[in-house]
Amino acid sequence: MANERMTSAPELSGEFVAASYKQTAIVAGAIATSLVMYAIVAEIISRSATTGEPPAFLGTLRVALFVVAGAAIFMTTIVKGIMLRNAPADAASRLARLRTATIASMAVAELPATAGFVLVALGSARADFYMLLAISAYMMVRHFPRRGPWDEYVRRGSTSAVR
Repeated sequence: MANERMTSAPELSGEFVAASYKQTAIVAGAIATSLVMYAIVAEIISRSATTGEPPAFLGTLRVALFVVAGAAIFMTTIVKGIMLRNAPADAASRLARLRTATIASMAVAELPATAGFVLVALGSARADFYMLLAISAYMMVRHFPRRGPWDEYVRRGSTSAVR
């Protein structure tokens, strides 16, 4: 019959995978450019801030936010590995899972920069902000999508190159 659905999913075309990669890379790039915006706004805040006393809890908050940033480094790698570990049978599902894992990893990689921004907003802690910004930049470079590993994961489901 003409209206019957095919039971097996066809392999994805190279153009579809390339377009999907490009879309994900654009989203990841947009997330990465947020680091520049954080730096600009943090500089504006720290240069225009009055010389008041920082809150008493700033020291405790600083330690807690650095712990969160350190945990985010490991969390992104572990969560991305778990998401990609058991590759689905069809290429379309592998591609969808890879896109989700990549964008989620990039979003979590922004967490240390956000924590540093909080420290600047509360207590003009510029040095802490730039340390946390560097951690975010490292994580974003590490998890930014790369075309070769993407093609390999979509074709075979191999997670060794995607992590």
